[in-house]
Amino acid sequence: MKHIIVAEDDPGIRDIFKIILERAGYEVTSYSNGETLMENNFTAPHIFILDKQLPGIDGLEVCRFLKSQESTKNIPVIVVSASPYISGLSSNAGADDFIEKPFKGKFLIELIEKHTKKKDAAQ
Repeated sequence: MKHIIVAEDDPGIRDIFKIILERAGYEVTSYSNGETLMENNFTAPHIFILDKQLPGIDGLEVCRFLKSQESTKNIPVIVVSASPYISGLSSNAGADDFIEKPFKGKFLIELIEKHTKKKDAAQ
């Protein structure tokens, strides 16, 4: 089973991610902030989903950190934000993709499948 780490501070949206992803057959680990990911104390997932507006350390900073670490630099990162202007910033931070809130569950799953298949093919 593929594992996804979601960092989202809004409990309702975090629950939505969990429901959508678990129904699609993924194992989901959720965090409410970026600090936990910066501690690098987690089992490496197949993909990260990071909200841009995390409390304390924002999702773009977490993305830069993950992409700078040997153990996580090749794991796809999708940044999520309600602002379409974050797309370019997320790309500059090293994110593999961007999704704007609100989003359709089907689109999220397609995006995840695209990146996990690409990662599987590269291994």
